[in-house]
Amino acid sequence: MRQEKPQLLDQQNSAKSLIEAALFMSPNPLSMDELMRISSIGSLGLLKKEIETLQQEYSGRGIEVVETPQGWQMQVKQELLPKVANLTPYSDLSEGSKRTLAVVIYKEPIKQSDLVKMQGNKLYVYVKELEKRGLIKSERVGHTKILKVTNEFEKYFGESKESVKERIQTSLEGFSVAPETQQENKVENKIDTHEAKPKKKSKVVTDAVEESKSDVEPLKELSVDDLK
Repeated sequence: MRQEKPQLLDQQNSAKSLIEAALFMSPNPLSMDELMRISSIGSLGLLKKEIETLQQEYSGRGIEVVETPQGWQMQVKQELLPKVANLTPYSDLSEGSKRTLAVVIYKEPIKQSDLVKMQGNKLYVYVKELEKRGLIKSERVGHTKILKVTNEFEKYFGESKESVKERIQTSLEGFSVAPETQQENKVENKIDTHEAKPKKKSKVVTDAVEESKSDVEPLKELSVDDLK
């Protein structure tokens, strides 16, 4: 029996270390089921106990273990984030990508063709960069794509999506964004066709797109830098 206790302790330490490593490596929150599978812990109660132990160990450090609606994750403590945010791998995002990310956060799900109206053809470069960083995801619907943010962006901001949206709304107060018109819908269909089969735009489409940009000027100038 005396030999079994050290073995049991080693197993528990190993399981806790696996949980810690998984939370550190994962770009997204991990559910209890995922953590049970990774750590090979068969008891939900024991898993919760191990997570609580990790939380206690990190209580005096700059990193914390927190539970989100999507699962458990490690993140920089809120009070420290402003001082280290410039060190994130996203601090070097282009200005266009930052504006694109801010609009997607605020308007998701949003059509890629709608973003083209705001930022022009360079939008495709911005979307590709954001997808590569894991900050947004896209789903093709017809001739266009539907864009949404991923859970990874919450690590970038260090706060919930809802909180970020509220601050975007506050920053836009005083502006009014015009609703879509029939002309914009026609332009969108033409842009969608352009996405599916790239070709030079006609002058009519180009002029219509430029005209539609004035309706979304507040969103066009929005940037994630304004929200941090």
